[in-house]
Amino acid sequence: MKNNFETKSVTVTALFSVAIALFYFIGFLLDGFDRYNVIEFLAIWFNLSMFTLTFLFITRKIIIRGISQMLFFLAFQLYAWIAFLLLLSIDVHQLWFGWLDRHFERNLLFMINVIPFRTLVTQFSGFPSAYYATHQIIGNIIVLAPLCFFLLYFNRVKKRCPFLVIFLYSLSIEVLQFLSDLLFFQARAMDIDDVILNTSGAALGILAYVFYLGLAALCRRFVRKESISH
Repeated sequence: MKNNFETKSVTVTALFSVAIALFYFIGFLLDGFDRYNVIEFLAIWFNLSMFTLTFLFITRKIIIRGISQMLFFLAFQLYAWIAFLLLLSIDVHQLWFGWLDRHFERNLLFMINVIPFRTLVTQFSGFPSAYYATHQIIGNIIVLAPLCFFLLYFNRVKKRCPFLVIFLYSLSIEVLQFLSDLLFFQARAMDIDDVILNTSGAALGILAYVFYLGLAALCRRFVRKESISH
């Protein structure tokens, strides 16, 4: 049976963001109206607005064809929202603490690391721990792998340069993290080691995409044989 379902990515993105906003709004109503909850809710709206604009930029001009593509698109958008909350969202508590604490000081030497592998060597040498460093490495490698797969799947990046694209996205994230700490006291840093690990994680996205292509070709071959036999 032929699937004629087709829609623009903008529509799906908008519906997802509205659903997320309603989810938080219902939670806000259940918690009650007080100053703390209002500030939290406004922060969520701000973060959701920034996320939606960023996601629209990444997914612009994508045409979603078929229910399976739409489900995959929604799953990726959910992943992207969680990643945004972890990496780039503005924490109101940190912002409030930074504004009120007159003795709050920051050292640019700790906010920026441009020496490759210095952070990793420091962590594995015992601070804070090799266990923590291992988790940091694994997390930084896999965090942008789904983005690489997504861009390849929807032909948003040429197959010859996914590493360059992921490198640019990772570098942008690190710069924004630095700015969020500098301007909004978010206790984040810009680290070249994160960029290196994020970029190397693109290999996982490429491998997943190659595996998907092979599996799809195998399924098509199987369906073709079944149709011929019948």
